[in-house]
Formats: sequence, structure tokens, C-alpha cells
Amino acid sequence: MTNATTFKAYVVSDLYEAGLACDGHPFIAEKYYVLIENAAGRRFRHEKTFPGVQVVECKETGEVNFADIRKDVVAIVEELAGKVNVFLALGKTLTASCWFEVDPAYGSDAYIDQGTEAQRLFAEKAAA
Repeated sequence: MTNATTFKAYVVSDLYEAGLACDGHPFIAEKYYVLIENAAGRRFRHEKTFPGVQVVECKETGEVNFADIRKDVVAIVEELAGKVNVFLALGKTLTASCWFEVDPAYGSDAYIDQGTEAQRLFAEKAAA
């Protein structure tokens, strides 16, 4: 990633299926990761994600429970984002193999430049 000092790191989360709850329905949880974004809206996501729940199986019943560890996980990921920001402020380049590009920020220059809205509109018309 060239011109890395123009990027800012922050913490984001996505939902994921952590497993099945005792009632058989999917248990939806949050996972956290670091995202870097530049002023134009171009974004890269760190490959490492941190689940917001810990899956705990009862030894007696075999039932699966989900312990909420979001508070601890957010602290860890915020620390990682802080370290990335310090690294970028020093003008250092990030290891490209740990980052992959994701969709640009909605409405940003990068979003407009790549024609994302036009691509989505075309896909919707093709699907109809």
C-alpha cells in the first residue's frame, strides 16, 4: 500500500453465525477487525478477525452456550488499530499480505470512481 500515511485505522464489526443455540436456531454474534481508510474512501481490511463470543460447551449436558466477550475483544482490537495508526504515522508501509481491499466507503470519491453504484444498478436490472 503506497502513501500509507494517508490511511487511518479504526475498529469495525460484522455479524456472523457463531453456532446453533440450544433451541436449534443460529446464534448471531459480532466479530471485530481493523479497517484502514484514506481520505478518498479507499479501504483495506486486516485479515485477522476477533469473535465477540466464546463458545462454551457444558461437559454434563453437551449444550453449547455463548459467552459475551465483546468488551474484552473491542479493547484488543482498539489497541491493534492504535498500533497501526502509530505505524502509519511513522511513514512505514504495512505488510500487504495481511490486508485485502474491500469496497470503498459509500459515497466516497473511491466509491464514485470505481462506478460501484452503476455496477449495482446494472446487476439489479440484469437480475430482473
